Amino acid sequence: TKTRAAPDIEIGQLVDRFVRHIHCGLGRKAPGFEAENVGPAGGMVLMALADQEPVAIHTLVRSLARDKAQITRLLQTLGKKGLIEKSQSPDDGRVCVLHLTARGRDTVARLQLALADATESLLAPLDECERETLKRLLKKAVDA
Repeated sequence: TKTRAAPDIEIGQLVDRFVRHIHCGLGRKAPGFEAENVGPAGGMVLMALADQEPVAIHTLVRSLARDKAQITRLLQTLGKKGLIEKSQSPDDGRVCVLHLTARGRDTVARLQLALADATESLLAPLDECERETLKRLLKKAVDA
């Protein structure tokens, strides 16, 4: 049998620092950016929905690894703001699926731009080839 290597603590620490840097950068930009006032958790839900739509609520909850009640409250808030809508699944009438509205897609586009902007200072030391390598490796890691 194959023995699994010990987790690489340095990679974990570097990923944590990277994520915190991005989070702080987004926090600094939030006052001027947050027209919809969705907050970090709402932004995370909108971005996940954009990646997966149409998506059943239970699938979204599982992919975000959050409490179902917390996500349900966020979905209600995002629905009241006109950013998402629910419909019946064409495959199973018992299941509700979520979609972004046009306003939700616009909000996601602004979130993506703010995220790219917040990430830029971290990536500034990398040349184009290194950025492409990082992109390829990140895709491989998140799609695994």
